[in-house]
Amino acid sequence: MTSSLVPHFATCVFATLILGATEVSAQKMFGLPASAMHDHTSCEAAGCDGLIGIAEDHFHFTPPPTTSRSSSATIQITYNNFPASAEAAFQYAANIWAGQISSDVTIEINATWAALGDNILGSASPSTIHRNFTGASALDVYYPQALANQLASSDLASSSADITCNFGSDVNWYFGLDGNVPPGAYDFVTVVLHELCHGLGMIGSAMVAGNTGFIGQSNSPFIYDTFINDNNSSGSILDLNNGTSSLASALTGGGLVWSGPEGLAADAAPPGIYAPDPWEPGASFSHLREDMYLSGNANALMTPNLNTGEAIHNPGPIVMGMFSDMGWGIEGCSISAMLAGAQSPCNPETNTYSQQIILIYDDAPTGLLNINGSLFTVTGSPQIVSLNNLPSNGNPVDVTVYFTGDPNCIATQTALFTAPESCADGTCALASYTVSSQSSCNPIDETYTQELTLQFNYTAGLGDVDINGQTFPVVNDAAHVVLTGLVADGQSVNLAITFASDVACGFAVIDAWTAPEPCPCSIDIEIDTVGDCEPSSGNHNVDFTVSLNNPPTSGLLSIGGALFNPPESSGTYNATVEDFPADGQNASAGAFFTDLPSCSTAQDATWVAPEPCSCPGDIDGDGIIGVSDTLDLLANFGCVGVNCTGDVDGDNIVGVADILQLLSVFGNSC
Repeated sequence: MTSSLVPHFATCVFATLILGATEVSAQKMFGLPASAMHDHTSCEAAGCDGLIGIAEDHFHFTPPPTTSRSSSATIQITYNNFPASAEAAFQYAANIWAGQISSDVTIEINATWAALGDNILGSASPSTIHRNFTGASALDVYYPQALANQLASSDLASSSADITCNFGSDVNWYFGLDGNVPPGAYDFVTVVLHELCHGLGMIGSAMVAGNTGFIGQSNSPFIYDTFINDNNSSGSILDLNNGTSSLASALTGGGLVWSGPEGLAADAAPPGIYAPDPWEPGASFSHLREDMYLSGNANALMTPNLNTGEAIHNPGPIVMGMFSDMGWGIEGCSISAMLAGAQSPCNPETNTYSQQIILIYDDAPTGLLNINGSLFTVTGSPQIVSLNNLPSNGNPVDVTVYFTGDPNCIATQTALFTAPESCADGTCALASYTVSSQSSCNPIDETYTQELTLQFNYTAGLGDVDINGQTFPVVNDAAHVVLTGLVADGQSVNLAITFASDVACGFAVIDAWTAPEPCPCSIDIEIDTVGDCEPSSGNHNVDFTVSLNNPPTSGLLSIGGALFNPPESSGTYNATVEDFPADGQNASAGAFFTDLPSCSTAQDATWVAPEPCSCPGDIDGDGIIGVSDTLDLLANFGCVGVNCTGDVDGDNIVGVADILQLLSVFGNSC
């Protein structure tokens, strides 16, 4: 059975935040002047607080999430009297939400553009709420309609929109999408994101009247309410008796926190819930604490105040964790938070330190975590990893994290932490070196490649390292080196190591490894078989035996002008070259590699070509001297020149002598 929302108290909080059938008022966050009042008549009668704004420019931009999740939601908006510029910005904000949550049911929003009163920016609420429906994660708990639809996988109130919202037509808006808000203006995208967050579920049922606190509707709390704890009483807000002064004290005591595991995992401290004294209708209980998440903080969107000039285009990791706790589908790989954990002191022996990083992510793919080039096994969110042997140089450190199984699931945090200052005046030193893979000699230039790793001490600020004339970066006192173009001469190799910013810091390593032996390329070819003359072409084929030593693996092998793919290794191979002329003369053929012409045969292979075998009278080349040949000759009778068809006797004239010679062999086969 599904129950719809029934008003319980004729007071500000339910009129402004919950009732879908009545006018809903602006949230405090929207920077209203002190003279502005709630626009709902019950609030006016009850003397509700004005919606106080912050008419002070804070030019800070929090960009939108860098990636959407693999599963998303569809949001459909009905606009009433909206200008085109406002529609575009509203759709942009809705798309941000659609990329961060998941629902099989279309989320329908009814948005109205109207004058709401002096500088009243906007308002939003669920159109209705539902409890005890199929798919609900808790009994006797109300869910806002969009969330209830998602859990039920069906539209529980198809005749109405899921979220109702209003935005002021007389406000100094900035409709741009880039967060570059001009002085004195309010960022429309930020306001829409904030209000839709309330409509999607960040809304509680608590209120305070006088010195009495109330929570719930029809003896049921909202799903949001179930995750609120009071640190002052060390328990759930629902453990306090309804309609009591003790509940009012908790709601205004400044000790409210979120208790859901995903919300807790999103920050180092439990998420603080806005609970000022006195109670602020429309702001208290359904926002995050302003003093914990100031302008510029990743979680500032859902605090109760917004400055002019401020743009926040990201719900923030705490809100996304809270949504996950309440039951929203948060699907697809996403790194929602990256926090700096414990940092060790600088180690005087190495001038290095260790730094813990706390990662919050969802739907991790297979593979590993790559954190600034270091790889870690994925153990589950939240995950704590430790970056070790970092140089102590007092500099801020940027951190980039991604999953090797999905490189698009990536996050970067600028200046996540700051390294401790250098703690030692130690002299730079080569602590160790490890020689790893070595390539084979390349016959093209007789060079090879060598990989090795160098571990140093006290390299902070010394810059890149130069190793035998090749330069490599030093990260965490280590250089991962790939030396290329080294001469393959079979000799021992010494290393000369210096630093770009301190030439006095240098080392020599004697006999670090042995180079591969030289690999000169050579070719030798011999005649295997000389084929007979082919009457149809007048040519012959030759079979060669080809001996190769250290052949290059690129380019082609040319034998007598014919091209072959080179073999992968040294050895003896057979090759057949076709269409040498059968003229009875001495013939020869050499060989070379196209990518290494210097690797060629020292001496060509020679042989005697077979005698010609063509039929002088077979003009058309069909192997029979017949009528067609006679007709070809007559067609060219009288031709003079070296290329005359029908010149059977080869005197450069097609005449009677040619006819007589052809007739003498008429009917013969070649």
